[in-house]
Amino acid sequence: MALRDIKQRIKSVKSTKQITNAMNLVASSKLQRIKGRVVSARPFLHELRSIISSIVEQTENLENIYIKGRPVEDSPDNLENSYINYRPVENSLVIVIAGDRGLCGAYNSNVLKEAESQIRARENVKVALLGAKTLKFFSDKDCNIVKYVTGISDKPFYDDAASTGDLALEMFESGEIDEVLVVYTKFESMLSYQVMAERILPVDITKFAPPEDAPRDYNDIMEFEPDAAVILEYLLPKYVKVFMFDAMLESAACELAARAASMDNATKNADERIEEMSLAYNRARQSVITKEIIEIVAGANALN
Repeated sequence: MALRDIKQRIKSVKSTKQITNAMNLVASSKLQRIKGRVVSARPFLHELRSIISSIVEQTENLENIYIKGRPVEDSPDNLENSYINYRPVENSLVIVIAGDRGLCGAYNSNVLKEAESQIRARENVKVALLGAKTLKFFSDKDCNIVKYVTGISDKPFYDDAASTGDLALEMFESGEIDEVLVVYTKFESMLSYQVMAERILPVDITKFAPPEDAPRDYNDIMEFEPDAAVILEYLLPKYVKVFMFDAMLESAACELAARAASMDNATKNADERIEEMSLAYNRARQSVITKEIIEIVAGANALN
């Protein structure tokens, strides 16, 4: 390869390195901000679940469509637990949360793979898509898309979560769907995240029970006014929206962490490639100089 070509390639890789390094810095900066929001949202969701669990535990013969689902014909009257769902699942809504952009490793592909698996395991599925990558992926599939939102994957707002939650609640209340599943990623660390598929409707209260060493016993200090059923009717739709917002924040943190890690690796690879090409350039340049010296010496000998 000619010296000029090697030099041009080195220049090209250096330009790419500047871009990847800048993208790494931007993603890392955004990640620090979104991590603070994730940390703040998690305790709120946990406390909301604990309160709902406490209300259910203290209330006998509780009737709530978000927990039990609407009664169906020939449903059993002697259920062991009054809030266990006995409504059959025939129609589902799957909400998929992924990124608006790529350059974040396997983040998007992992989410989309899990979402596709969940959809294939069900019949009569409608999908709500958050993130441009989800829309691009499912628009080529035979899917019934009822909602899509783009441009918010790395900067989610509660209004976007609330609008998606309202859609899910409306479809569930009307009987259009029997369950709502959310596919998203849960942030664990800069280098680790987990793809989750959680059912948020009907609400599974058995997963809300506070740990045995919980610092407060809600059953001892809580009184409900006007009554538990009314409060639960208000809290459960709020829970759906808060969960959606928490899932969007978790996914945003995962996307930014994956992008920062991917761009950091790309920058390191660029450094290695520049070093390799610089060595090749120096060797080629040395070879050219040696050849010129040999030609000069040979010419001088010919004159003598």
